[in-house]
Amino acid sequence: MAKEKETQEKPKKSKNRIFLFGIPILLLLIMGGGAGAYFLGVFNGDPARSPEASDNNTQNTQEVQTLGPLVEMEDFVVNITHKDSTRFLKIGITLEVEDEKSVEALKKRMPQVADAVLLLAGNRRFEDIQDLQGKMQLKADLLARIKGLVGQGTVTNLYFTDFVVQ
Repeated sequence: MAKEKETQEKPKKSKNRIFLFGIPILLLLIMGGGAGAYFLGVFNGDPARSPEASDNNTQNTQEVQTLGPLVEMEDFVVNITHKDSTRFLKIGITLEVEDEKSVEALKKRMPQVADAVLLLAGNRRFEDIQDLQGKMQLKADLLARIKGLVGQGTVTNLYFTDFVVQ
């Protein structure tokens, strides 16, 4: 009888060991897989890593192919401050517009656009434009101001063709 009880208890112990070690190991594997997926960008909405990436890439190449007319502006040189000294910022800008009609509307407003560029760029400090985020902020501010002058749908994008700080 004593041997029968021992044989009946041994399977219970092996089941307990499976639950004791197997479940935590399984949970660690699941959590590790989730952490790996998070760090690879599956959960952050990165379109390059999502399953729809091939559809997005197709749309992006179509957008690149349908570039609107470009209007080059003269280079601008403005003073910017840096600590106790003055520096110079030279920027070249090209504007993308919707169509040829928009080119004419932009050319009529070119003195106002140039004034806006000079005022906005000249109001920056060196610390504001030394990194990518600062340059992108200047670009966004310029584009918003130009769209306000020319018309919301006329200018579609702004490109820096020259950006030198001295």
